Amino acid sequence: MTAVLIEGLLGAPGEGTVWRYDGDDLLALGVWTERSRGGGEDAEPLFAHRVSMAEGILGVFDGLGGSGARAACELSDGTTRSGAWVGARLARLGVASWFLGGHGPESLRTRLVEVLGAVPPPRPSKIVSSMRRWLPTTMATVRYRLTGGQAECRVLWAGDSRAYALSPGWGLQALTRDHTDETDGLEQLVCDPPMTNVICADQEFTIDTQVLLLPLPSVLLCATDGFHGYVATPAHFECHLLRTMQESCDTREWAERLARHVSGYTGDDASLSLVALGYPGFDRLRADFAQRAEQVEARYGGCDRPAEEEAARRWRTRTWNEYGPDYERLMPPPVEPL
Repeated sequence: MTAVLIEGLLGAPGEGTVWRYDGDDLLALGVWTERSRGGGEDAEPLFAHRVSMAEGILGVFDGLGGSGARAACELSDGTTRSGAWVGARLARLGVASWFLGGHGPESLRTRLVEVLGAVPPPRPSKIVSSMRRWLPTTMATVRYRLTGGQAECRVLWAGDSRAYALSPGWGLQALTRDHTDETDGLEQLVCDPPMTNVICADQEFTIDTQVLLLPLPSVLLCATDGFHGYVATPAHFECHLLRTMQESCDTREWAERLARHVSGYTGDDASLSLVALGYPGFDRLRADFAQRAEQVEARYGGCDRPAEEEAARRWRTRTWNEYGPDYERLMPPPVEPL
């Protein structure tokens, strides 16, 4: 069983495509938007679920257009695609085939190296840059298995795409830690630090992992930085998620509202994959989150951000100090420098 494409949106730059699936105790949606129509370097979001084995996977992949700008292929209509565009889509293919093949986590990196290695690199350029990569992309995935009223989750990632849990009691909680030298969540928004680890075909990379148990019902999501990197604070990403949920009557409308909303504030391509596990229907999901939605809207949803730069900095810091402890409660610890 996989998520089914239900409809494209209007097709203008900044809008994209949405998916949804409604099953027994399982709701899923996907959102994919482009800033430049036809040139989006995010791959389509991934979602697959095996009913017979009560397990599934969701994920997102963001090709790095700066370091991966070199042309990698030419389509049948003569359009060229960058290494970033190709890398994100090959990584998605590699993760999907790894999951469907039933392989263990240790083999994911091997599978990605194999898939990316199938595309020959271009001739060496006269311009040498340490920032260049061949087929570079980020990745955030969650592979889950349902057992005994819990979701056993294995989170795997590289770069700054993120995986999250969303619950009525704790709100939005990051399950990944960006591969950057800056580890503070608010500073990452402010300064957009360079990444220290990404998937690519021409250099070494690592796949970070975390395993945790979450009680059912649970909501899991993965998102590229087009969703989480253009908000005032991490709390405002949760506001966007819950506000659009509460304004919707089903998963289809929620996905559409998310697509239109992110297109209004992001400066990048944006993709998101979300699954709600253990919920018998959207009405139950929306009702369970109604109180949390009211709380975060009252605290963070208003347009009270000061215009003056120093006052805005203090406002962001206050918001983060209040919101950050719950948001970071399930994050893996930062890696100590060697």
